[in-house]
Amino acid sequence: MTRHFLSVALLLASAAPLQAECLFDPLDQGRVVHLAASSVPQASGIPVSQLSVMRVEQGGFVPVPFQIDEMADKGMVWFEQSGFDQQGEAGVFDASDELLLMLTDAGPAQLASLSQPQGEILADLEVANDCHFYLMRNNPERSDRYYVSHDIDAGHTRTALYQLDAEPDNELNWQYLRYAGYQGEGSIIDTLKMRMSAGVLSRFTRMTLDNYNLRPRLVGSTVGPIRSVMHLRTKVVLAGIPVMTLQVQAMRYAAHYEAHTYAKIPDLYRATLKDPEVSVTVDGNNQLGARVYTAAFADTPIVVDGQPNETEFANQPLTMEENWILFDSGKQFSLLTELTVPPELMSTPLALIYQDDASLKVEPEQFVGQLPNLGYLLKGWPEPEELRFTVSLYFDSGMHGFGAADYAQRRAAKESVQVSGP
Repeated sequence: MTRHFLSVALLLASAAPLQAECLFDPLDQGRVVHLAASSVPQASGIPVSQLSVMRVEQGGFVPVPFQIDEMADKGMVWFEQSGFDQQGEAGVFDASDELLLMLTDAGPAQLASLSQPQGEILADLEVANDCHFYLMRNNPERSDRYYVSHDIDAGHTRTALYQLDAEPDNELNWQYLRYAGYQGEGSIIDTLKMRMSAGVLSRFTRMTLDNYNLRPRLVGSTVGPIRSVMHLRTKVVLAGIPVMTLQVQAMRYAAHYEAHTYAKIPDLYRATLKDPEVSVTVDGNNQLGARVYTAAFADTPIVVDGQPNETEFANQPLTMEENWILFDSGKQFSLLTELTVPPELMSTPLALIYQDDASLKVEPEQFVGQLPNLGYLLKGWPEPEELRFTVSLYFDSGMHGFGAADYAQRRAAKESVQVSGP
């Protein structure tokens, strides 16, 4: 089964048809191609303003949406006010800078008889099913299509697939999520929840910070054709002790959302704060009847019923190697979550958070009950001084006939790219 993905322009007013020669799997819908500058030596050191991307369509070359983000250290997009060091030279495609493309914008290979476009073809970027992008230098044509419309001041995000509204002054407080074709009523979720807690001097004098205490401040942002990025900073203070500065980059894509988190933990506070924990969860809004899967329960999902009786499921162990959680509403919406960390943090203890209780109150929330509240709990300080993790949320209409484990592996898979000369 194949289905073409129709992308939306900035105001969701136009769509771009795919080439008949390139057919894509349903799970390719919204899939983004990430390519580091180091993987494209043909373009290394070239000014970003001179680069663009094209595909072959109906006997000619046409521009496709692309985005180049200049990167900082710690795997973050660079913003001047972020405090991170920029990798490479400003305005130049080098070091770890990223080229982003929408997979389903790829087209067939160019033929020898095809008229060459203006400028220079630097590289042929081959992706799935023998489909191709062509990285150009000094070609003036640009696509005006955007896959993400994000009004940062208002907190509104619109793509062809979903609508997300967040509190304008607090990115953590999600207020509304809707997916195209969803058959339920109202918002799919209650809100996003982030919590940090620790014992101060003793594990018995515990303090907890939530969305309101952790209110992040925007220090930089960009909205491009492929993704929007907000760089947020918050100072974590427990019992008057400034523990750390938490830096988060919230990224919105056509079909998913990512939150990249970084903090440096001074040795002094490691000794002062006992049994620290950081959690990130998504609280569903009245998702009774939905099924929830994990790697350990891939064939025996839990059904959301509003009763706190899933002790075995809630207490299951998670590992950094396999921590996906799959929520299927049964109403034409599914959510796949995944937590990733750099190699040096793979031993960080990780636990599942799963709450299915129609009467349980866990602030912040708009609606009573956790139906369900699911996500991750990181426990203890990591051995390195730095805490880094990424939570990815993939939105979809369902599992497309795949089993849970197969779907999770395929949906979160990174697209490989073969780079060759023109």
